[in-house]
Amino acid sequence: MTRQGFLAAAVSVILLAAGLVSETPSAAASYGAAVSAVDRKDFRYAHDLYRRGMYERAEAIFARLYSESGDFEAGGYMVLCAVCLDRDGYRTMMEDYIARYPYSGLIPQIRFRHALNLFDDQDYMGASEVLEILSRRQLYRHQVPEFLFRKAYCDLENGNFDRALMRFDEVLSRPYSDYTAPSQYFSGYILYQQEKFADAAARFSESAKDARFAEISNYYILECRFMDKDYQYVTANGPEMMDSVPSERRLQLARLISESFLVLGDAASAKEYYDMETDSSREKTRTDYFYAGSVLYAVKDWAGAADNFSKMTSRTDSLGQIASYQMAFCYIQLKNKVAAMEAFREASLPEYDPVIAEDAYYNYAKLAFDLNNDISAFDGYLTKYSDLKRGDRVYSYIAVGALRNRDYASAVEAYDKVEELDPVMKTNYMKANYLRANELVSDGSWRAAVPCLRAAAYYSDRREMFNQLSRFWLAEAYYRDGQYDKSMTVLKELYNTSALYGMDESPLIPYSMGYCYFQQGMYPEAAKWFGEYVGTGSEAFRKEALLRRGDCFFLQRDYRTALEVYRQVLDGYFDKDDIYPYYYAAMSCGLTGDIKGKVKLLSPVQQADPASPYYPEAMLELGRAYAADGNDQNAEKCFGNMLTTVKDSMYMSKALVELGTLARNRDDMDAALAYYRQVVEQMPLSESTSDALAAIETIYQSRNDPESYLAYIDSMGMSSLKTEQEKEDMIYNAAEQIFLSGNYEKALASLQSYLSRYPSGAKVNEAEFYLGETLMSLGRKEQACDRYSVVMEHGSGSFREIAALRYSVLSYGLQRYADAFKGYSFLKDIALMPENADAAQIGMMRSAYAGKMYMEAVANAGPFVREGVGQDLRAEAEYITAKSYMAMSRRDEALPFLEKLSSAVSTEYGAEAAYLLIQDSYDRGDFAKVEEKVYAFSESDSPVQYWLAKSFVVLGDAFAESGDYEQAKATFESVRDGYNPDKPDDVKDNLDLRISKLEKLIESQSAGAQESQL
Repeated sequence: MTRQGFLAAAVSVILLAAGLVSETPSAAASYGAAVSAVDRKDFRYAHDLYRRGMYERAEAIFARLYSESGDFEAGGYMVLCAVCLDRDGYRTMMEDYIARYPYSGLIPQIRFRHALNLFDDQDYMGASEVLEILSRRQLYRHQVPEFLFRKAYCDLENGNFDRALMRFDEVLSRPYSDYTAPSQYFSGYILYQQEKFADAAARFSESAKDARFAEISNYYILECRFMDKDYQYVTANGPEMMDSVPSERRLQLARLISESFLVLGDAASAKEYYDMETDSSREKTRTDYFYAGSVLYAVKDWAGAADNFSKMTSRTDSLGQIASYQMAFCYIQLKNKVAAMEAFREASLPEYDPVIAEDAYYNYAKLAFDLNNDISAFDGYLTKYSDLKRGDRVYSYIAVGALRNRDYASAVEAYDKVEELDPVMKTNYMKANYLRANELVSDGSWRAAVPCLRAAAYYSDRREMFNQLSRFWLAEAYYRDGQYDKSMTVLKELYNTSALYGMDESPLIPYSMGYCYFQQGMYPEAAKWFGEYVGTGSEAFRKEALLRRGDCFFLQRDYRTALEVYRQVLDGYFDKDDIYPYYYAAMSCGLTGDIKGKVKLLSPVQQADPASPYYPEAMLELGRAYAADGNDQNAEKCFGNMLTTVKDSMYMSKALVELGTLARNRDDMDAALAYYRQVVEQMPLSESTSDALAAIETIYQSRNDPESYLAYIDSMGMSSLKTEQEKEDMIYNAAEQIFLSGNYEKALASLQSYLSRYPSGAKVNEAEFYLGETLMSLGRKEQACDRYSVVMEHGSGSFREIAALRYSVLSYGLQRYADAFKGYSFLKDIALMPENADAAQIGMMRSAYAGKMYMEAVANAGPFVREGVGQDLRAEAEYITAKSYMAMSRRDEALPFLEKLSSAVSTEYGAEAAYLLIQDSYDRGDFAKVEEKVYAFSESDSPVQYWLAKSFVVLGDAFAESGDYEQAKATFESVRDGYNPDKPDDVKDNLDLRISKLEKLIESQSAGAQESQL
């Protein structure tokens, strides 16, 4: 019988045999001023019913009295009856009553009864929490032994053995009660678990005097004597117990008796109890091997037991299931976890013993996860043995393991499957979500980070800094995804509670609020919050805040205030190549009528790098300002410079038109015509073409030569009005030219304008593609994916093919591996360019592996694991194949690939493969092979120190498992002191803990040696 079943059965015997029902003595003399004389009679009657356990009738009367009078004591007894009856929803009644009448003397009784309910439901953690609130002084004297016993038993169930033993001893220190014998038994059980067998036997001897515990106590006395090597006692008393012990303990008793006879030299009796043939001349049957293995298993000859079990010809029947199960435990003792995992798997398949099958399946799943990080076995286990509590335990275990490996995505995924998170799980869950969000944000995956940050904030205290940081970044994630209202809501909550006080993020709250308002076109509010940020004195984003504040006033046409703000930027942050503040300060100045001021502000732009943003705009406005100020020479020089330094045809055409205007102003009509014709002939689709044509017409009209104008436009094919399609083409081409010039902010606005104006236009797919390219260039990867997805669905030709490639690459970078796999699969089907077809195949392999789609990863790596493939790509494919097989617990298929990779330990893949082979030897308990491989790895002079350091940690673990604590400690210390990576990693995790444990073991070992010498 399992420990849990054993304890549960024993405690049931105790409580049923004792007939324990906690009673409350007679009520207090005063029943409350609100109860009338007639009601007092009913109160006494109801109380009498309560004392006799007639809770339903008592509850009805107390409920009526409470409803009529509001007397808190009647209400208290009403709640107490509900608790005793374990009514649905009584916990809410109890909490409401305690909150309303905190002074009530019945509260301790209510809580005590509630604790008993939790105890009966085997919710020992919950029962313990309630019992710890209570004091024995709050209970009636006759309840104290039960109170102390139940506290002790809860500790026992919750694994707090030391405190449980102390509390059982407290029960035993009191006068004899119904709980004396149970406390003797359970304290003996604890001592037995602690391997203090002499002390345990003494306790069992006392509990055996009670009929309830006689049989089980006598059995444990025998086990204690056996563990203390008193084999004479076992052989003298064990046989007579064989008929009386329950069947589930009879086999164990037989093993104890057999081993005792074996140690005492009585082979015949040993044979009798294990029914084993001693005639070695007869060929052994599978039954012989089973019993031989069982005997050796009982005497802890793990290697001999495993050897005999493995010789059974088949282990698919009930006998074989037990053999596989016990063989698995043998391998655990032999440190061969790989063989143990397989043996547990075999034991889980037959259905003869469901208890063994389930436990074996669980252990198989646990080892598959521990050794290979394979959760598929746990998934299968939970599918077969569906249970919420069991599932919560499993998923919590998976999550903790993932956290230990810094796999925050898997940790979050596992915790998401837990139905009810306990406090520790909640703490880990919110941390895992926050760290996962940090990973996603680092790759620009803001949209995917939102649910993680929401969870981190939900499960943490709003007053704590962790919660406030989570909400701050949640607001940022909402903003990056264009959800400005949601971002604003979170930011306002933070601002109104003075969140993140003293943190660097604190002043960024008003800054972020300013941007939310700005993006929604609410410029007065945005200006206020940007000003609030500037007032904090923070320098981190002061320049940008001033620029946006200036923009707010500019967009509200408050040009004088805008100019003042832009001047603050120019005065505090000089940068000739940052043209934006010069440009908008000059525009503000010009719009107030100050042309000379505009010239002065724009003059420094002439020294800027022509590739700087806003250079064309600024130079154009500078030339116009010169012209407006009457300085045609400088104006012409400025426009002329644009023709040699600016690549954007839109601004080149504008400069030509301005040069034409200057020529007309000085009556040089031939030069003007030349400029205008250059626009019409070289840039026919520019926005300035119509202006140039109008100017050409005016010049010919002034010369009284309209025929020449008509002839010219006929020669250019422009004699008719533009069609709607031509207008659409003109707008699209303008947007395309802006994109090609690299001005992505303007390209974004132009492309969106085209798509808004022509949602079914001829160039929609091209515009969507360019919009995706623009968003990608601006770092808005998620929105870029959205646009590429549209092109994949509706586009055609090379745009569709490149969009599929871009979508897949971005999705992979955003850690959206399922989307990446889908995108690469799509690309593989449509690719016309061989290089894209190859990229699709490689991308499918990588995405499948990163997305833990291991079967697909192996399948897609197949074409690259062959001769003729480039060395680097082939090594990557072999690595992915090996790691995928490992993750599916198909280790034997992975090992050949790892062996091949490990021949090149100078590479990242080869070094990791060498480490994994060392870990495999450790997992199989072959510690000599671990040592041999680690030293060989060390002598290879591999430059990849990370995997070498991890290998030495495994070597230290191997020394520790072999009992060589001094060598293990020295190995761990050498890694701790000698390994210094460029950035923090997981190598040194838990090294200090390992060393501390070893020091205690060495100290204990030394003390034991000194004691033996004495």
